[in-house]
Amino acid sequence: MIFKGQHQTDKEILNYISNHIDKDIERLLNAESLPMDGREVPEFDKFGVYENLAQKMNRSGRPSVGTICKWACAIALVLLNIGYLAYQHVDLSEPVYKEVCALRGERLVVLLEDGTRVWLNADSKLVYPERFTKDKREVSLVGEAYFEVKKDASKPFMVQADEMNIRVTGTRFNVSVYPTDSTVTTTLDEGGIVISYPYAEKMGSYHMIPGQTAIYEKGSNICKVMTNAYYKEASDWKDNKLIFRNAPLGEVLTTLSRQFDVSFDVRSKEINKFTYNFTCKLNNLSGIFEMMSAITPIKFNEISENVYAVKEK
Repeated sequence: MIFKGQHQTDKEILNYISNHIDKDIERLLNAESLPMDGREVPEFDKFGVYENLAQKMNRSGRPSVGTICKWACAIALVLLNIGYLAYQHVDLSEPVYKEVCALRGERLVVLLEDGTRVWLNADSKLVYPERFTKDKREVSLVGEAYFEVKKDASKPFMVQADEMNIRVTGTRFNVSVYPTDSTVTTTLDEGGIVISYPYAEKMGSYHMIPGQTAIYEKGSNICKVMTNAYYKEASDWKDNKLIFRNAPLGEVLTTLSRQFDVSFDVRSKEINKFTYNFTCKLNNLSGIFEMMSAITPIKFNEISENVYAVKEK
């Protein structure tokens, strides 16, 4: 508050306060800053204020009601400013981040503080703040996850997946962004999301609709968005099921390595040309080996604990 002139009466000061204090309090309650004309709020010296009041009372005897009100309102506004600045300091402080990792061979479900649920696939990591900020919800993903986002139009949910950013207000989608993969794959089940990715000179974005899959090639400006008749299968892993469609042997072995925490030593280069179409449960590795051996002429031999040799029959 700024008082103009040096000879205003207590009545004039009280009228000024009456006209402005309600607006100032309303600003503070709405988390808005007070108009300070570029000045910083001085440190509140409660002992100095007390001494000034005591001196004024000693000089003039009993102070007038207007004088008391003037000082009370001034102190109240300073305290409100201090409280507001303290609130801003807490709200704008650096967030505390958590990191949840699903190791090879395991899957986890993470419940975020806003009610969003995240299924984390094997060999994956999710980084998120303990509490989201006032205007957005941001997390980062390495690996694969299925998101069921709590709807909040005023606070968009954003997933950083390598170079791709996924923005959503409430929906369900699957993201695969393993470091060893050359692509980032996003499949939308329900709702709507906006994916953005870097171009050479500007940021490109695309509004996805349910049933679409976006495949972004890392380190490029290429992102293919297509209708996917089998889009529901992208997240079957969270229901303990895997589906392979025309998948090369290398892709199948990589997936099995993550899901069962095993390693493979491919002994025959010729077998890399084989592709597979089958569905399996994530609880029977030996059964999967038998199925693959029935589809193509390969065999699996355990050469050490959790290490298998793969070669042609």
